[in-house]
Formats: sequence, C-alpha cells, structure tokens
Amino acid sequence: MNFNLNTVLSLLVAFQLFFIALFLFTNGVTKRKSNVLLGIFFLLLAINVCDILFQINRISSFFSLFFLLDDAFLLLFGPLIYLYTLSVVYEPFTYTRKHVWHFVPFAIGVLGLFFLYTLVGSSYQNSLVVVTNAEAPKGAALIFIVLLYLHGGIYLWLSKQALKTYDRVVKEQYSNPGRIDLGWAHFMVNSFLIIWVMGMAQSMVPYIAQGAYVNITLFFFVAYLFYFINRVLFRALRDSKMFMGIPYTTAEKYAKSSLSEDKRKKFAEALESKMEGEQWYLNPDLTLKDVAQSLGLPSKELSQIINQSFDKNFFDFVNSYRIDLAKTLLSDDNSAMTIQEVMYAVGFSSKSSFNTIFKRKMKQTPSEFRSASLG
Repeated sequence: MNFNLNTVLSLLVAFQLFFIALFLFTNGVTKRKSNVLLGIFFLLLAINVCDILFQINRISSFFSLFFLLDDAFLLLFGPLIYLYTLSVVYEPFTYTRKHVWHFVPFAIGVLGLFFLYTLVGSSYQNSLVVVTNAEAPKGAALIFIVLLYLHGGIYLWLSKQALKTYDRVVKEQYSNPGRIDLGWAHFMVNSFLIIWVMGMAQSMVPYIAQGAYVNITLFFFVAYLFYFINRVLFRALRDSKMFMGIPYTTAEKYAKSSLSEDKRKKFAEALESKMEGEQWYLNPDLTLKDVAQSLGLPSKELSQIINQSFDKNFFDFVNSYRIDLAKTLLSDDNSAMTIQEVMYAVGFSSKSSFNTIFKRKMKQTPSEFRSASLG
C-alpha cells in the first residue's frame, strides 16, 4: 500500500467511523434506536471507505465478493439517514411494517449484483478487476451510478422535510428560541448531502476523466468526512438534549377539529387578557402546554386558536409581546438598562435569538433601534 496523504487520511477516517459505530452500538442510555441506525450507517460508510482505499491501491481482498456487493450499500444509506432523522425528531419512534419497504431496493440490488458477478463474470476476482479499472461499459456504468445516488438523494430530501416539520411544530409549542435551535441538525443532513455528492463524483470520475482526478476527488471526500466527524458528530453525541422529540399527532392540522367559532373568539380574548395583564410571556420557558393548562384547554385547541385568531404560531405569538416590551424599554430615556438586561427582562434567554427576532420584526438590531429612538 502506498502511504500517501489520501491513504493515511482514508485509514484515519475509516478507523474513526468504525470507532463511532462501536460507540453507538454499545451506548444504550438514550435514543437507543437512533444510535443503532446511525451506527449501522457509519459502519457501512467505513466499509465503503476501505473498499475505495483498496481499489485505489489495487489491493486484492480475501472477500472479493463482499467488496463487490458493498455497492448495494448505497441503497441502504438513504433509508438509514431518513429513519435516523425520524427517530430523533419524533418521540416516541417505533418501527412499523412500512419501514421494511425502504430496504426492498437494497435486497433487490444485492440479488442483482450477485447474479451479475456470478453468472456473467468469470470469477469474483475478475469482476473486481473490471470494477477497479473502470472497464465496465461507460454508458451503462454512469446510468447505474446516477440511479443509485438518486435513490439516496430522495431520502435526503425527505430527511430535510422531516426537519422542517419539526421546526414548524415545535414553534407551535415552545416560546424559547434556545429550545428549537436546529442549526446543528440541518448541518448534519446538509453534510450527508455533501458527502453524497462527493461520493457520486468519486464513483463517476473513473468513467469520465483521467485517473489522476480520482485521487483529487478522494482527497476532498475523505477530508470532508474527517471534518464532519470531528467538528459536528462528537458534539451531537455528547448532547443528549439536542432533540426534544415531538408526538406524531401534533403535526396534524385542524381538519377534524370540533372547536366552535364562539369558543375560539372567547378563548382568544382570554388569552390576550392574560398575556397583557399577567405578562405570561416574561417566563423564558413558557410552553403551549403551560398556557393551555392555565386556560383549561387541550394544547391542540389552543394551537388552533392562536393560528386562526392571530395568524401566528405560538413561538411568534409570545415573542411579539416580548419584542413590544423590549421596544418600550429600549426607547426609554430614563432607563439605564443594558441591551442584555432588556433581553432577560422581556423573557429571552439567548442574545443571538433576541437579536434575530428583533431585527426580523423591526428591520433593525436592538442597538440600532435604541440609537435611532434616543436620537
């Protein structure tokens, strides 16, 4: 084996992936199903990295058939990422029969590749040489690669949609911006997407470009994997509260709601009265459930009342009161409060969230607003 930069980096990444997979399989404290799904994903990815490394270095394996059939792993990556996303977004998450169908293409792919390599190729070793040297028909190979990666791309899109649903539903239940920070989760899925595109490029380059480009695409592929593992994944694994989980039922809308118009108006007025009179919004951890219990309503009905009466979700509804009070405090000539003190006083617990929400509503940062108000 030629121990160049690509080889060393690939070996390091493969080791890290195997290590993380082992950690996930043995860590059953929280989110056991999520850990297993992610562990399988990283284990298969580690095998693929080893396979690429062996092919680049022209290393023969005692398990030639296995390293040929691992092409079918591409049909597993998408479903694993999607189910992992569902398992951390929704609480509780249970496997059902419909989830089995996600793995049918993989089973078909394995059978198809087994048939191809056993009945068409003269031997597993000869087939491995054909694949390694990119000697398969160019057109057929490229179509096959695109179809494999398109399959996973669809699942990545579904994963992003699941996160958007999570974002929307949580904003209907929580008022604290810090509790709905999904930046890291979106980064994970986006990273999987980048890895997916790089993997497709790595697979296609031998058929459309000179051999030298293989080393270039391999370097970027494993370098990004190395960055992803060390910058993002370990942080996520250490923090068991990164996802709160939401019930499946809360994502439903109000098609079957029995809430009458009179009741909606009555409780909308009561809600406004309580928010303005008792200033519930000053509680930084205020939730839809808290407010619903105080009003004697089911959470789903209260969510419907807020959506239909104020054209806002719970998150925006509560924070509109906080921003209005912040405007009053920031424009007070006699106030000696700092912006951070104002932030805490009105019910925010995150400076970045306060600045973002304030600017979104006022088109100015709190500092700019204060300067303009005090002249």
